[in-house]
Amino acid sequence: MRECVACRAGEPAPFYGGLLRCTNCRHVWAGVDIRDDELRELYRRNYFFGEEYTDYVADRAALEKNFARRFATLRRFLDRARHRRLFEIGCAYGFFLNAVRSEFDTVEGIDISDDAIRHARETLGLRVRLGDLLDQDFDGRQYDVVCLWDTVEHLEAPDVYIDAIAGRMPAGSVIAITTGDIASVNARLKRERWRLIHPPTHLHYFSRDTMRRMLDRLGFDLVYARHCGFYRTIGSMLDGVSRAQNGLKRTTRWIQQTPIARWPLYLNLYDILYAIAVKRSPGGPCADS
Repeated sequence: MRECVACRAGEPAPFYGGLLRCTNCRHVWAGVDIRDDELRELYRRNYFFGEEYTDYVADRAALEKNFARRFATLRRFLDRARHRRLFEIGCAYGFFLNAVRSEFDTVEGIDISDDAIRHARETLGLRVRLGDLLDQDFDGRQYDVVCLWDTVEHLEAPDVYIDAIAGRMPAGSVIAITTGDIASVNARLKRERWRLIHPPTHLHYFSRDTMRRMLDRLGFDLVYARHCGFYRTIGSMLDGVSRAQNGLKRTTRWIQQTPIARWPLYLNLYDILYAIAVKRSPGGPCADS
């Protein structure tokens, strides 16, 4: 992709780590051409068990703590009488949907991982879809709340996906997004060593400004944009360290067999952007980009 998803400007300039940066708004993305079938292959079961995550299902308690904190923030922008239908793009194994299902009349989701969708359907009994959002027939269904938790960076064209679901969101609907903030102090200090730079799974690197630009262009007003922390189990943190330091593998392997591995710890490195935006009425004001 050569056109900026945030502002739709043309030719980008080379950035560090083999990335590209828009010369107009400074949005950053990976100059990777990847086919749809190749993208789906990245998110097979191994992605959640050994590649990106140590054991996604075993870490459920820590993940649910993350979702509880995020929903506590999101709830402040919701009207219980108005926001009753929630949809999650990139719902994975369904832990977020399961945690908030009692808060809404309906909760639905979609993911391209067949193993994850099977778990969400068969184990949690959720209404979820397997496939690409752009290929779906929603049969006129509308949604008041849409969430993309740590998902937007994985999409080759995130603006296209948000625009597609925006067509099913009435004015006043709320969209919530978390993703890495490449303008954060941590990212600027680490540069290509920043832990969230790893194409082809992470393709886009937003900042608060470029997120605002993209959402504004798609008809949303940004109402919240701050950094959020996250819970991770000791086991998953040690697994990440051991991959970087091979000499620690024996020690971490021993700890992984103990209950300590499942203990969650809260971290805030101030490099995860949490953005919430409200859909404007048709013909509403649009800020200059």
